[in-house]
Amino acid sequence: MLQKANSAAAPAKALISPRIDAICGGGLSLVIALVVIAYGSISSSGMDNMLIAVNAYLFSDLLINGPHFMASYRVLYSRRKNFRLHPMVTIGAPLLALAFLVYIAVWSVQEGSSSVEQMQGRRPTGMIVLGWLAPVLLGWHYVGQSWGATACFAHLAGFKMTARDRRLIRCGFYALFVYHVTWGVESMGLLTSWFPQQRAGEFLMESLMQICRVVVLVCFLLGLWGFRLMSVEQGRAVPATVWLPWVATFSWYVMVDIYPQSFFLLQIFHAVQYLMFPARVEMNARGNTRRMKLHMLTYYAALVMIGFVVFEWTQILGWTMSTVSVPFLFLGTATMMIVNVHHYFIDAVIWKIRDPEIRRSVFGHLETS
Repeated sequence: MLQKANSAAAPAKALISPRIDAICGGGLSLVIALVVIAYGSISSSGMDNMLIAVNAYLFSDLLINGPHFMASYRVLYSRRKNFRLHPMVTIGAPLLALAFLVYIAVWSVQEGSSSVEQMQGRRPTGMIVLGWLAPVLLGWHYVGQSWGATACFAHLAGFKMTARDRRLIRCGFYALFVYHVTWGVESMGLLTSWFPQQRAGEFLMESLMQICRVVVLVCFLLGLWGFRLMSVEQGRAVPATVWLPWVATFSWYVMVDIYPQSFFLLQIFHAVQYLMFPARVEMNARGNTRRMKLHMLTYYAALVMIGFVVFEWTQILGWTMSTVSVPFLFLGTATMMIVNVHHYFIDAVIWKIRDPEIRRSVFGHLETS
């Protein structure tokens, strides 16, 4: 009873602010996902306006997705000890990435006489392997972050999860990871190409997808029970900031399942949720100053500009040369792939909350509040 009373009396804490935590943590993406789900449920014509969709993707990719990648680099390389503790991530991976781009450039030049369509049909082995790894790495990265956000906001709200609560809530993220990988396999048509006889691969794939949907539903219900138990144990309602990342992540995958054309939104939602954390690290590093708003605007503008250069450097070269060659197209795709993969390993080292320095960089503002 004393533990419950203490929990109930714990003051509310926030990463940025209660409103921003709720909006970025999952509130905004949940609303958008529900709108897309409703639209996808009543529309059978697919993407009604491809131009609008492409422009929306490019706009959000520039202002949200690119900055979220660059923010992770800012956190990684601003901590000097990372060079000593994680040399493979800080130095080795960029060197491997550079070597990979050289490999793609050499391959593209050798295939330069072929058309883009022909080259797509025989992509270099490295890009094929990364393409196969993408569903695994991205799926684990997305659900891992959402779980981290859920656990973070539970900590800020003064909720201590028991091992049982953690298992019940987290099993939903595991189920979504399995769904993500299975959906990726379906999108690449792997089983269909491997087992073409009498459409065996097609039927097998559909069966796996149906099983995944059932597992996700069951784990969603188990998660609800987990949050219910948390509420009973603590003697108070679980705040929205705690369960929104969890609910929102389910809505992302329901959205993709009903309306596959919206898959690009999954990455944007992930990026919006992510950006809160490096923003808080930057604010804590800056300290309480009167120019904090100006600093954060400058910080964000720098992320946008650097992200644009990193992801569009081949396009920029094309503009200066007044042409876009076939090698440039493949180098641009390769850049996107290796940044995604490197980002996965960066996050594995910069958000280890057990590290006192990292914990202080994320929650340091609470010590002085």
